[in-house]
Amino acid sequence: MFVVFGATGQTGSAVADTLLEKKRTVRVVLRSDKAADAWRAKGADVAFADVADASAMTKALDGAIAVYAMNPPAYHVTDMFAVAKNIGAAYVEAITQSSVQKVVLLSSVGSQHARGTGNILTTHFLENIFGSLTIPVTFLRAAWFMENWNGLAAVAAEKGILPSFLQVLERSIPMVAAKDIGRAAAVALTEDWAGKRIIELHGAADYSPNDVAAAFAAAIKRDVQAVALPESEWQATIAGFGASPEVANAWCEMLRGFNSGYIVFEDSGTETRKGQTTIEDFAAEVVKEQNLRNEN
Repeated sequence: MFVVFGATGQTGSAVADTLLEKKRTVRVVLRSDKAADAWRAKGADVAFADVADASAMTKALDGAIAVYAMNPPAYHVTDMFAVAKNIGAAYVEAITQSSVQKVVLLSSVGSQHARGTGNILTTHFLENIFGSLTIPVTFLRAAWFMENWNGLAAVAAEKGILPSFLQVLERSIPMVAAKDIGRAAAVALTEDWAGKRIIELHGAADYSPNDVAAAFAAAIKRDVQAVALPESEWQATIAGFGASPEVANAWCEMLRGFNSGYIVFEDSGTETRKGQTTIEDFAAEVVKEQNLRNEN
């Protein structure tokens, strides 16, 4: 039994789908029954638990040999770090009381740092908490999510510009699609390893904001120019996405870390893997989903 938390999210759904395609026995853990029927139709078992409820999580892990764990986004709270620590403690308590033999934890580029990474500090805390487990654990450190561009695609289609938090428009960094993160996690779950290991997950290639703009231009069929979003506008822009002021502050610190080159892969004592999705394929998919193509 492979248990997948966060199955309604971008990475968790890809983990569960990939495992089901491999004919594995899968249980998805949901917070409500909203998506339960859809998962049952795919052949998955369904359990219900909040990731801060160790007792419910222990029940959800009954009979499991492997688990995909992740920290659900908590962008509306005042202290996302306290939330992450509580969730990590609940995970470890539940896993310790279960039959689970191995864990894959979703982490992030930059998680080796104990400061200066903004919201990425949540995964630093989780890695430390999960490090107390005596069973094999994989920390899957993912690159910059391509999905971070989703909310800006409509601006590209309407105005021909792609606002970028990444300030060096010609500098390439690793970017990976969420579905590739899920696939990589599913593969890792089916492997055998000893102790703790770190997998640094890159995308198919490194991309710059200029590359992303060109990919959206090709998909939308209009000229698109990457434009650096002034740091003075970051806070209000991120808050406009629904983040609390405290979380917006954390995002700003993270962005400064990427722009300064501080947030990078550790590349020492780690394993490197790559996703398959190119930025061109990603942009084409986003444009199709949001119906942004310019047919004129």
